[in-house]
Amino acid sequence: MELPTRALLDALADLDADTHSHSCEVAATAAALARKLGLSRAECAEVEIGGLLHDVGKLFLPRALLAKPGPLTRAERRLIRRHPEWGAVLVATIPGLETVAEIVRLHHERPDGLGYPYGLSGERIPVAARIVSVCDAYGAMTKPRPYRGLLTPDDALAELERHAGTQFDPDVVDALTGSVRLLAPIPA
Repeated sequence: MELPTRALLDALADLDADTHSHSCEVAATAAALARKLGLSRAECAEVEIGGLLHDVGKLFLPRALLAKPGPLTRAERRLIRRHPEWGAVLVATIPGLETVAEIVRLHHERPDGLGYPYGLSGERIPVAARIVSVCDAYGAMTKPRPYRGLLTPDDALAELERHAGTQFDPDVVDALTGSVRLLAPIPA
């Protein structure tokens, strides 16, 4: 991993260990899905780095906001929704990571056009950002948060499937679901 990417990850770890750990998990899952979906080696590498850096814009948020228990205010939600844009601006300063910056910027877009920051829909969202989006949501759902408990992997997959086609790309959801269920332990 190149020095600028490592420095950003280290800064994220200093800010919030849970966000850093989540980003590493998203990166590993996203890279595996990119390979499963037939992306090129270079595209898979970009997806992996995009997964690592997808939340780097949170470096610009107050620490207390990241760990706030309970619901966010409208103003706090608006502030948090700016992290993809802030992260993309930061990542775009690193030569060679322009495509990764777009993954960071667009990882909260949705197929139905109700995502942010631009409200893009369907194929207008790069596949790499769609992959990171699904992996981000799955990782978030399967870990406890200050404002809610965790879901089991099966419950998280059911939630992704319920929102496939609206919030999440259905092909990416299918790929993740197949992979997770393939690796699930066989009941005794």
